[in-house]
Parts: sequence; C-alpha cells; structure tokens
Amino acid sequence: MANADQWHQIAKQTSRKINCGWCLQTLATPLLIVSLIIAATLLIMRRELETLPTIPLILGSLATLTLTATACWLAAKKRFETMPQSLVRIESSMRLRNALTAADQGITQWPPVPTMVNDGVQWQWKRLLIPAVTSAIIISCGLMIPIQAKSQITPPQPPIAWNELDTSLDQLDEQEIVQEEYLDAMRKKLEKLREQSPDEWFSHSSLEATDHLQQNHQTEQENLKNNLQRAERALNTLQNNPGKIPPGQKQRLLNEYDQAVQKMQQGGMQPNEKLLQQLKKIDPQQLNNLTKEQIDQIRENMRRHAQGLDANGQGKQPGENNDDWMNDGDEEGEGEEGEGPGRGGIDRGPGTAPHVLGKPHEDTGTGKHQGLESDDIRNALPGDLLQTSDAQHDVDQTSHAPTSGGTTSGKGRGGDRVWKNSLMPNEKKALKEFFK
Repeated sequence: MANADQWHQIAKQTSRKINCGWCLQTLATPLLIVSLIIAATLLIMRRELETLPTIPLILGSLATLTLTATACWLAAKKRFETMPQSLVRIESSMRLRNALTAADQGITQWPPVPTMVNDGVQWQWKRLLIPAVTSAIIISCGLMIPIQAKSQITPPQPPIAWNELDTSLDQLDEQEIVQEEYLDAMRKKLEKLREQSPDEWFSHSSLEATDHLQQNHQTEQENLKNNLQRAERALNTLQNNPGKIPPGQKQRLLNEYDQAVQKMQQGGMQPNEKLLQQLKKIDPQQLNNLTKEQIDQIRENMRRHAQGLDANGQGKQPGENNDDWMNDGDEEGEGEEGEGPGRGGIDRGPGTAPHVLGKPHEDTGTGKHQGLESDDIRNALPGDLLQTSDAQHDVDQTSHAPTSGGTTSGKGRGGDRVWKNSLMPNEKKALKEFFK
C-alpha cells in the first residue's frame, strides 16, 4: 500500500502540473488585454484626478486580474488531466508497460517507486514568463508615463477678436450710445461661438464666423456714425444760414437729413431711443419753432454719439478728416454753384473746392523749359545734348567787284586751291580717272 500511495501522489503532482500549464496558456492573451485596459484606466485617472486613490486602485486591479484568471481557469478546465490519465502518462514515459494502470485496477502489485520519476513533462519558462513580464511593463507604463492633470492644464485662450467684440459692446452699453436690442443680439451670437468645444475655437469655420461677425459690427458702427454726421451737418447748415441758402441747396439739405434719419431707423445698429425720438420729431423746415438751445443740445447729442462710435471703432481711415464736420463753420457755399467748398449732389458737380492743398505760388514756371544735365556720357542716348558753347560766325568782309564770266580775279580757294596746289600728280590722275 505504501507504493500505491506514493504512485498516487506522483500522479496527482503530474496532473496539477499539466492543468496549471493549460491555465497559463489560456491566460496569456487575456492577460495582455487586461493589462492594456488597466494601463489606459490609470492614464485616464491620472489626467482627470489630481491625486490617485491608491487603495481603491490596487483593489480594483486585483479584482480585475482575479476575474480574468477565474474565467481562463473555467475555459481551460475542459482540458484538465485526471489522476488515471497521469498514471498512463508516467508509465508511457518510463516504459512500465501498463504496470501502473494494472496495479490501479487491482490486477497486479504496484511496482517499487524509483529514485527518479520521469513524467515526460518539462516547463518552458521563457514561454511562460513573456506574457507576465509584458503585462507588468504595460501596467508600469500606465503609472510612469508623464501626464498632466486637467486641473493643472492652462485652459486655451479664446480668439482675440472675441475679447475685442466684448470690449466694444461693453463700451457701447456703458456710454448708452445704441439700443440694447442690438447689443443683446450680438452677445447671443458671440455666446454661440463660445459654446463650441475649445478644440474648435480656432477651426476654419469658427474663425470665418468670427471675422464675419466682427466685420458686420464694424460696418453697422461705421454706417451709424456716418448717418449721424450727415444729419448733424445738414442741421448745422440749416440753422446757421436760414436766409442765405438758395432753395435748391436747402431742399438738398432737407433730403439729406431725412435720408440719414431713415437709415438710422432701418439699420441694425440704431442710436439710443431718446436721441432717435428727438430726431424723428425734428422738422428741418420748421426750425424756427425750436430755440437755439434746443437745436444745439440735439446737435451736441449727435456729436457725442458719433465721437463715441469713432473712439469705439477703428479710428480714422487714411485720407479722412472727421473733425471738419463738427465745426460750426459758416463757410459753406452760398449758391448752388458757389465758389466755396461744396458737398456735391445729384444737381451739381463733386463740389471740390479750389486750392484744397494750399495757396498756389505766384510764379508757376508755365512756358519755361529747363534741360536736364547728365554728367555720365556713357549713358547718353542719340539726340541727347552733350555740350553747348558760344561762338561767332566767321564772316568774310572782303568786297568783290563784278567780273566777266569765265574769268577769275584771284587765286583759287577752297577745293580748287587744294586740287591745283596740294595734290600730287599721281593723286590728280587717279581722281580724274575716277570722276570720268
């Protein structure tokens, strides 16, 4: 019986070793997958939380690994080896010729237990350790990879145009220049842009919508400022020159005032309700019914609003002089075709004043020509003047008396003198032969 117990104990050890091998083989792939999940969970928790809950994290990891091992054990149980099967494996490896199986069935006696028992199974440690070591490295990466918590990350700054629009709207609201309906509508549109994910703030569509919103705001602001300026100019001229304005120009000023007020009423950005009601009640044709103080007060309100819009906007554009319209000047043209500066219109020219750049010089040099001198004759072109000099004509003052035809009274001169006195005989002969 002692031999039987020893052989049964050896068979159980072999059985446990075989079954453990099946479990480890089944666990290899799931262990890697679970390790990736644990590492990803660690990275997410490190990003979302300032401090990691150590104990819950360890307990959760152990519970996950335990559940995975249990599932793999259940999956590998179908391949487990029993003790009789292990006896068959041992007697096959040791060539006992079914001695152990027969003894287990009571047919023969149990053979003696040798010093070395060979069950034919050997551990492949490299194959078993690779999944375990890889899983440990993956989990360590989840703990050691540098990552910053969201609470420590500086939130992205919104586009600068949003802050500029906010500032502009707050200034308009503080100065009470425009109506609240326009400001509320602009703030709602701006809030819709802010409701986007921070990752989309600087996308092409978001930046395009921002530029469109900012451009519309600036356009409305510029239109309102221009209409206020036109209305104030027309009212100023009608007030300061009641009896000097010709009927045609007066009608043009009245139309200009009415159009400016209508555009202010129809525009997206309208002046505050108080100023708008004052402008509606004013009849430019009956300015005599209003006192000078009332008209000055209305004009001052329009100036203040226009100045606030100008300071709140982009400032003067190149070539503009926005201060001229605020002067109380009486220098407007006195006639429909007056000599002073005009404002143009459908019934006259552009109204450009003469000498807008200053008083012209008395001597403009008209009709005078002055040549340009070049010191470098290498760049001279055909026809360029290189040099001038003063000289007198060599006039022959000798008197000549009448002579008869075919005779001469003096020695030869010019070519005739050279022909007779300067040429050699051979040269004379050659010339004669050439001109025959």
